[in-house]
Amino acid sequence: MVNAADLEKFLGETAGESDAPVEELLRRSRKQFERRLKGMRRPEAAIGVVNSPLGDLLVALSARGIVLIHYLIGAGLESAVAKLRLLVDPVEDRPSVTPVGAEIRRYLDGDAGALRSRVDLALATTPFQKKVLGKLQEVPRGAVVSYQALGAAAGAPKGARAVGNVMHNNPVPIYLPCHRVIASGGGLGGYGGGRARKLRLLRSEGFALGKRDKALPESVVWGHKDTKIYCRSGCAAVRRADSARLVFYADPAQAKAAGLRPCKECRPE
Repeated sequence: MVNAADLEKFLGETAGESDAPVEELLRRSRKQFERRLKGMRRPEAAIGVVNSPLGDLLVALSARGIVLIHYLIGAGLESAVAKLRLLVDPVEDRPSVTPVGAEIRRYLDGDAGALRSRVDLALATTPFQKKVLGKLQEVPRGAVVSYQALGAAAGAPKGARAVGNVMHNNPVPIYLPCHRVIASGGGLGGYGGGRARKLRLLRSEGFALGKRDKALPESVVWGHKDTKIYCRSGCAAVRRADSARLVFYADPAQAKAAGLRPCKECRPE
């Protein structure tokens, strides 16, 4: 909308041109007015439904990257689109968003570098959300962290519940890997796309999980961010460690790839 202040400023800029021919004045005025209107319009985002091994996904793509991925299960579609409309004008354009489904398909097939599309955090509306999601992006493939540990990394060591809310409202799941966040004791916790999708994503990243598993398998190793040592789950060193500093790795190879060395007490190799 053009408000009164904008119109007054616009008229003031053209007031000194009254001695110009009327047609020329109108032409210049029209161009200036159109430029102002264009600057006031919200940006557009391509939107469409894409097919993936995780089911149908509503995807929105802005000029800066993927702004929304929404699992098309149950209710919530209208609220997702309404939230998107607060920031952008959705324009149906399935060909533009279809490559996202192809990237996800390759990723689940084992291509670790398949998720190449950029992410637009426009729907993360608070500084805390942006900070938590930024720290989430640092959790590598083949590793998971607890809600508490992610909160500690974001400067809120007692903010596990708040982190859970951020994960629940994650605007771009898969690319912002909220499936890599679990309970402190090793339980898998919830997931907006449902447990089966979380299991499938974690299995594709190296975790030996069955379809009915509710916790991490015994094959995982526990890594400590400070000591850079990884241990078996039952190691005394793990029991002494600050749980907010622990990262769970799918296996010793993943821990070694992250730069950790094996514990001399439990010898987890």
